[in-house]
Amino acid sequence: MRLTRLPETLPEPFDLVATRQVGLDGLVSFEGRQYSVPFPLIGQRVEVRGTAGQVQILKACEVVATHPRATRARLVIDQAHYNGPSTEHVRAPPPLGRLGARIQELSQAPVAHRSIDLYAALAEVAR
Repeated sequence: MRLTRLPETLPEPFDLVATRQVGLDGLVSFEGRQYSVPFPLIGQRVEVRGTAGQVQILKACEVVATHPRATRARLVIDQAHYNGPSTEHVRAPPPLGRLGARIQELSQAPVAHRSIDLYAALAEVAR
């Protein structure tokens, strides 16, 4: 009897695992957060693993998505999960469009830090 070969990359150790169904919005819940999954998996069951620094989402023993674990955000989305052609069972989401793309761009922009003195000066000018 012979042993089978090891996979190219060994699985990362994990401390928590759960089976979840992918919602109609392409998200799965895990540890109080929601994580995006490639849209062709909508309605299917996936395995979600919590590793040291990541959340891994697997289908048929293949990692289909990874996200940072324990972020401040409660909704963690990879926009690439919503791109691509329709499948036999799932229609592709429509593209964001100009307004949606602008909103996404603004949401990812860093917050500007300004001195309170600037606002005081602006208020003086407005009088």
